[in-house]
Amino acid sequence: MSKLKAFLTISRAKIQLGTPPHPLLGLILGSTAISQLISPPSLIYIVLYFLLITFACNINCLYDVEVDEKYKKHMSHSVNELGKSNVKKIITTEAIAAFLLMFYLFSMGYYITSLLALSGLLFGYMYSAEPLRVKKKGFWSPFPVLIGLYTLPVLGGWFIFQNTITFYILVFVVGYALLNEGITLVNTCEDYKEDNEEGIKTWAHVLGMEKTIRIAFLFTFIGGLLAVLGVLLKPIMIGWSYYATISTFVFIALGVLNTFLILKTSKDIYDVPEMGDLERSCKLAAKNMPKWFITTRYPLLIMSIAVLLLL
Repeated sequence: MSKLKAFLTISRAKIQLGTPPHPLLGLILGSTAISQLISPPSLIYIVLYFLLITFACNINCLYDVEVDEKYKKHMSHSVNELGKSNVKKIITTEAIAAFLLMFYLFSMGYYITSLLALSGLLFGYMYSAEPLRVKKKGFWSPFPVLIGLYTLPVLGGWFIFQNTITFYILVFVVGYALLNEGITLVNTCEDYKEDNEEGIKTWAHVLGMEKTIRIAFLFTFIGGLLAVLGVLLKPIMIGWSYYATISTFVFIALGVLNTFLILKTSKDIYDVPEMGDLERSCKLAAKNMPKWFITTRYPLLIMSIAVLLLL
């Protein structure tokens, strides 16, 4: 039981509760009927996504043991509980399973989705693992997460049902990636001291903590509004006009709710420097990250489902 708990810890199981919207949003925005979401390619893609995100979490914990010893001891203790050699075997098994699913999707003709998934695997590896370990490369540090975690999974789901990029998915993906990266930058500031001691340079070190938090606010605010706009644009671009029905009012209400939650999260991030000691404030604020992720991602997911039901 302790081994299972350790595995769930290094897989960031609690945080993963907030990640299903990543693949689902692309699938839903790209589909034209609810029934498509339970088709074999959709289900295989969802399983593949969770393999890839678990792989990325596991490899991050393996290479962050020394850093986590300073602040997130439950992470480093879980790696030691399993044993580093066993964690490496788990990571290898996850990669092989992911490759098999990618090959299956590729053989079925889902070429773009397969290549995007492969790119996601590579981004997960290069972010944490030596010799690249991009997470310590200063200005470049956030891009593997921004692209590999917040952009590619949505596009991978989209290309299960679509062959080209449309304007509304482009608006949505850019906004969604910025929204999530904005929240993630709070974690970057949270780890400022520990990362600095281990020679890891992030935006918090290159730009300073206060400026990074201000960028986090702008990303969350602008990105969140773009994501809502992207969902609102779908009915218009597929030829469906808004008209006065109860369903339409529900859809618009969801848009208003999404906007409110994004504004609330943005304000919470904006207020972090006002809380006093910035380093301490960032550590306190980072505890809200699971809540912020859930209250911004899932309402967007519900809103996207509402569009599908209105078609």
